[in-house]
Amino acid sequence: MFMYERLSVDEREQLLSVLTADQRDFLENEVKRGRRTVFENFMRDEKITALRLADEIKLEEDEMNVVDWMISDFDDFGPGNYGGQCACGRRLRYMFTVEHQKTGKKIQYGKQHLSTFLNIEVKDIDGYINELDVIDNELDELLWKIKDDQYYHEYYERLLDQTVVSESIKKHLELNVPFLDSQVNRLKKHFETQMEALEEEQQKIQREVDFEKRQAENKRIEELLREKKKIEDKLEAARKVQAEAECSRQQQKKEREERIAQEKIEKDTELVKATKAQLAYGATFEDIAYSLVLNGQHSAVAISQMLANDFGFDQHMSVSTMDRLFLYYDVLLALKKQVDHGNLIMDESSSVEDCIFYVNPFREEERINETEEVEQQTLALF
Repeated sequence: MFMYERLSVDEREQLLSVLTADQRDFLENEVKRGRRTVFENFMRDEKITALRLADEIKLEEDEMNVVDWMISDFDDFGPGNYGGQCACGRRLRYMFTVEHQKTGKKIQYGKQHLSTFLNIEVKDIDGYINELDVIDNELDELLWKIKDDQYYHEYYERLLDQTVVSESIKKHLELNVPFLDSQVNRLKKHFETQMEALEEEQQKIQREVDFEKRQAENKRIEELLREKKKIEDKLEAARKVQAEAECSRQQQKKEREERIAQEKIEKDTELVKATKAQLAYGATFEDIAYSLVLNGQHSAVAISQMLANDFGFDQHMSVSTMDRLFLYYDVLLALKKQVDHGNLIMDESSSVEDCIFYVNPFREEERINETEEVEQQTLALF
């Protein structure tokens, strides 16, 4: 199925804001129910039996029983965004809220300190985040489909017997909410099953026709043949609907992919144009790489391609299995220098396949603090 682009918190809220109250309530409550199930399963399946205090958090005696604690909320602020804050003060992309079910006490933790508090491995929390991502991805999938006016309700309408459909699918139809890809797959299977049943009935009738022929019961044969013709007409009509629906879906998918690809080309062209306009005469390789990040390109792989294609640098490819430009590693060195200087940050999602860099949103705050420290030191001298 098609992979839907991850929405930011602001983009998700903007798309939710145009829905009806019933539609928004349905989508948000489905997410909450899904998350609550994941929270409960995680606390049970990980067999958490004891707490370890972290970040000098003080617990009362009646708060020390691990069974009374539950993960009550999770926030993913998105790549490059550190809007969360751990109990230790560290800024976070992923923020968990644990809540004592009796006293109502709440504590916010990042991955590291949540693992310390629950006495488990960080890798177990990473797997847990992946489960939560699936739920958020389903919400993003529905919002993309609403934005693109792609509801896929035709997969329900073509069913010969609609009583087999689950209540969750009917709820989407009732509230005029698109079907998830997983729901479309279930509807396809229902359709295929009904088609197979029709074909089996057709074959059964054909066998009876053959038997009646041998018995020379012409009247019965004529009745069965009329029934067979009706079923064949239904099958042909259903196949035609199926072919038209699939053709329409493929065309929509192709148009969407072409639109996204064209938008990316236009965006990259404008980025290169803006960067060239800003660069001073004699700008270095490192200056150009850093300027591309400042103008919105965060992928080291994409920056190395722009440097080769649009700025005239070495276009030779590496012979490694990663199939990247030689100058990719020079880009990493240049941007990591900016990280060391505090101008950039490298995102947690960076891997051996690609490194992602963002402008440090807290750099100005650090400079103000440094200025205040220098002033205080100067006053101390006098």
